[in-house]
Amino acid sequence: MTVTLAQLLDLRLLEHCEVLAGESGLNRPVGAVVPGSAVPEISELAPRSVVVFGREQLVLDDLAADLAIRLAGSAGLSGIVAARPHRPVPFATRRLADRLALPLVGVEDITPTGVVTAFEPYVSAPEIAGLRVLGDASRRFQRPPADAHALTSQLTATLGEPVALVDAEGRFAAGDPAMHELLGRCADPALLADARPVALTVGAEGELMLHPVQVVATGPAVYWIAVRRPRFAAGALLEPVRRAIAIAALSFAVHVAGEALRDEREHRRRSLLLNEILEQPGEPGRRTVERATALGWRLAGRHTAVQVQAAAVPAAVRMSALGAELEAQLAEHGVAARLVERAEGWLFWLTADAQAEAADPGPLLDRLARTLAAVEAEHPGLRLCAGVGRAHTGAAGIGRSAEQARRAALLAHTSHRRAVVEHIDAGSARKLIAGWYGSAPLRGAAAELLAPLEEADPSGGLVRTLRCYLDFQSSAKAAGAALGVHRNTVMQRMERIAELLPADLGDPDDRLAVHLATRAAGVDWDEPG
Repeated sequence: MTVTLAQLLDLRLLEHCEVLAGESGLNRPVGAVVPGSAVPEISELAPRSVVVFGREQLVLDDLAADLAIRLAGSAGLSGIVAARPHRPVPFATRRLADRLALPLVGVEDITPTGVVTAFEPYVSAPEIAGLRVLGDASRRFQRPPADAHALTSQLTATLGEPVALVDAEGRFAAGDPAMHELLGRCADPALLADARPVALTVGAEGELMLHPVQVVATGPAVYWIAVRRPRFAAGALLEPVRRAIAIAALSFAVHVAGEALRDEREHRRRSLLLNEILEQPGEPGRRTVERATALGWRLAGRHTAVQVQAAAVPAAVRMSALGAELEAQLAEHGVAARLVERAEGWLFWLTADAQAEAADPGPLLDRLARTLAAVEAEHPGLRLCAGVGRAHTGAAGIGRSAEQARRAALLAHTSHRRAVVEHIDAGSARKLIAGWYGSAPLRGAAAELLAPLEEADPSGGLVRTLRCYLDFQSSAKAAGAALGVHRNTVMQRMERIAELLPADLGDPDDRLAVHLATRAAGVDWDEPG
């Protein structure tokens, strides 16, 4: 095992040091670090030595520097460490060091014995440097970091290199944005979503080290730590650096798990209280009101409930984190809400004074649509929808509005489009459609109508094509654009659908029934358990 001068310098054992010339020779192995007594004696030193001069013996802008470089090059030395000059090193001296690939390292307030004492243990036993890195990581991450920014700053201090934290979708979370950009150039996004993630080194020259943060040891990564590989991380020192990053990842996983547990307890507390409010036949008791007030909930007044559902969720998206993201985006769009996580998604309600006139739902629907679109934009493949109930008075009105919001959200789900928000008011035609979908016998008839298509194509491609074709008024071109296929492909599928479907799409009644059936496919309208 050997260590190079570059690795020794990267350990930051010397303060205020600078490579003044001969950088191309920094990767030469170092066999010994010795104090220099006089320039002529350099020729007597063993090859691969680094010689250290005090200010009294050599300053790198002296005429003696050229002689020292020539003697060191002839003797096969790996570098010269000397006092940093007050003036620039002469060009001829730097050019000579560059030609011989002999590093010149300038240090302020240099003490040769101090440099030798600092370097010698790592030269004699390079694994000690690895133990130093591991010890530093263990000390810094003995307790979980307070947040993502603490993780990246502490790991940067440990390794001396920039660090970034990204989530499983490759989105920047904390640290150095340049590392995030490097990750985008070096790594395939599919690597981050791997069900069995492992530590990686990526890039043309292996310049980026990646390590997953896993809350469950056998589960997917919730985050990835990206570190520019330190120059000293080679040979015997590479594995200790990997282990130091692994220590940081494990410590941060403990932090993430703790945060998730606290969020889960808070969500459960909200959910239990909401169920208590909804299930009480009369006005809630004093204790219930006190608990609701502590959460910032208003039980008196006119309540408009909103139900948000995730119609399609990529594997890398964590539902617990998605709820927090929805809350933050709602606030960004002017909707102050405390979401309650339920089996079907998230519920919240907005409260106005009981005497207030019914407000136009249009602005709320617009804010909701923009909120859902903003969250979807952050997660490719995510599809959200929402439903808004009518305003009702009192604690019991929360339940009535919530049920209407649930039905409206399910109706939004049937559109199979992105960021859809539905509101079923008293005179809405959608109320009739929602009633149709809410009928179990009619849904059963719809499923029976589409059964031949499901049997012929269990992936659901034929049903999606039929729905899209009918949504676009029988335009094969528009349907093809929406599905990402050629119009001829749509027409071929429609020919097959016509052969399988026990209905005549040329008949208005059959066509309406088939269209409604395709919209209801894959949406569970049954009452929640």
